[in-house]
Amino acid sequence: MRIAIDGPASSGKSSVGRLVAEELGFGFLDTGLLYRAITRRAIDLGWFPAPVTAADVAGAAYEQVRRDLTELARSTDAQGSGSSFTMVIGGIPLADAQLEAADVELYVPAVASIASVRDSLRAVQRSVAARGGSVLAGRDIGTVVLPDAECKIFLDATAENRAARRATQRGYAVGSAEHQAILASLIARDAEDRTRPVAPLVAAADAITIHTDALPLADVVKRVVAEARKVTR
Repeated sequence: MRIAIDGPASSGKSSVGRLVAEELGFGFLDTGLLYRAITRRAIDLGWFPAPVTAADVAGAAYEQVRRDLTELARSTDAQGSGSSFTMVIGGIPLADAQLEAADVELYVPAVASIASVRDSLRAVQRSVAARGGSVLAGRDIGTVVLPDAECKIFLDATAENRAARRATQRGYAVGSAEHQAILASLIARDAEDRTRPVAPLVAAADAITIHTDALPLADVVKRVVAEARKVTR
């Protein structure tokens, strides 16, 4: 069985997906790490001298960068098993801490908007899913990567609630300047994800949407596990 979990940034995809996979004895892949790995490598190579948007990288000035990013994508892999995968580019592994850096957060939406990059990474994601019982979390799993997944979930929550969660996770007080900056960032990321011409963020027509605003993590996990077990009956 393949379980696709999609949703906007900080909707709980990774936390829920990992726990669902553990409960069911499945493998788990946070597909966003693939895009973060490419972004990390591009930043380290100096390809982004200034902040860029999806509109910027779509322009003629970034044609060579798009080609180079696509080549990086073709050499990217997720190596490991279960819920422990390491992102590898050209044989070089990247530590999780490298992928969570603030500069990666800034540039990854633009990288993820490039059609050729997404096309190249799709094969990696499908390869992981083909290994057996699997949970993949992302933004286009149920619509593009695994449109025939047996169980599709779309997690959603207001930007305000998602920002509060992320701020708390990072040790910032709700209502602080840091919290407000996170909220502004999430709103901007939502707009980019939902309006990009390639694989926009949208719930699959046959996905089960779960609004997580008022639900504890454990309850969301139970709901997803229950939906998955319905499929196997």
